[in-house]
Amino acid sequence: MVVQLQQGGRWHKEKVKLKNIAGNDVSIFLFQFELRGYGIDFVLNEAIAADMYQDVDEKIKPLVHACCETLSRYKHLNISNVIMDGNFLVTGEFEVMLSKGLGRHFIHQEKERLFQDAKNIADLLAVVMNRRTQK
Repeated sequence: MVVQLQQGGRWHKEKVKLKNIAGNDVSIFLFQFELRGYGIDFVLNEAIAADMYQDVDEKIKPLVHACCETLSRYKHLNISNVIMDGNFLVTGEFEVMLSKGLGRHFIHQEKERLFQDAKNIADLLAVVMNRRTQK
């Protein structure tokens, strides 16, 4: 990602490496779930959100809701604002991460279901990116 910074009255471009919760290099930020007051917000990549298609949006909403329901049961154990994120790494792989230490509190099957829902969200967001690229 390239950002413009002002230093000494002059603007310059600087390449910034994005990192996920685990500190791994990210090529495309997809989404994250953030704690906000008593709830959880789903934060979507701005460019993908701008290109969202109605049919994909309808498929994503129940997955996001299911993730929020699951995460809400564990939010009191979370140590940061971001409780889970999903990104494409520079290796091209999709990675979903819970905040540090949170995963050890999950029931195994519940964590598998949560990660599968997150993977399904990523797959749908990839559809949006691919459709836009083809246009």
